[in-house]
Amino acid sequence: MPDVFELKSRLDGLKSIHNITYAMQIVTISRLKRIVQRLTCTADATTEVGNAMSILLAEKPAFYSQLVPPLSDRPPVILAVFSNRGFCGSYNQDVLQALQHKLAGLSGASIVAFGKKAPEVLKRLSPSISVTYFQPERDVFTESEAHVAYQHVKGLVATGTPIHAVYYEFKSIVTQKICEACVNPPADSVLPDVTNLRLGIPPFTEPSATVLFDRLVDQFQFLRFLTILRNGASSEFSQRFLLMKGAVDNVKALQEELSIELNKQRQAGITQEVSEIISTFKALSEK
Repeated sequence: MPDVFELKSRLDGLKSIHNITYAMQIVTISRLKRIVQRLTCTADATTEVGNAMSILLAEKPAFYSQLVPPLSDRPPVILAVFSNRGFCGSYNQDVLQALQHKLAGLSGASIVAFGKKAPEVLKRLSPSISVTYFQPERDVFTESEAHVAYQHVKGLVATGTPIHAVYYEFKSIVTQKICEACVNPPADSVLPDVTNLRLGIPPFTEPSATVLFDRLVDQFQFLRFLTILRNGASSEFSQRFLLMKGAVDNVKALQEELSIELNKQRQAGITQEVSEIISTFKALSEK
């Protein structure tokens, strides 16, 4: 059984661990709030661009072919979003498992991987699979860094390449799930709804409707791509926060156990000392 001095040493070590994990938890939740706010802004912007496209599509359905171009016979590409740091639980393993499942159903597919941890995770795949990496300078893709990566994806879309995505979708701090989405062609659920939107008169646009719709399509595709990256970042920080919270709770529980044991040891020592004093006093009184 450990003595009092050993228990005190353990408690001091646990206090240091608690301070570190608690600080990491506070930093993580503060950064998570900022990332989620950016994700919300991206979703709102996507909705606004979709509404503008709906107005033009309602008047000129021919624009639909620009939004959903025909596919070529080129091999498919899978976009996979991994974490940029560790301490995020099973995040990368879950993405890798979903990616492997996707590769099994798409023959000859190549990968475009995002995240600093991607090379470390994907080294387990077959060397015959082509992988293109995009990594942020820091922990999260900035909008400019995402735009550089989007240019690569945009080039794939222009060639009619089928594009799929595997990433973590953020629902809440405690809920995230692996999502498999079709980027090119986009799914019907993400396309603008033109039901009952005919205006009766053609809308006035400046520049021309064709030029404007081309720009809206480009912005719409970029926002969807940015949403995928920010969903991944939000999920990564959520899982890191939950991991840090679990570590803090475990340290607290262990501190309580050691404190109880330390108090028992102290009480036993005090009781023994009092017993020795009383025994000595009785012996001296008898003499």
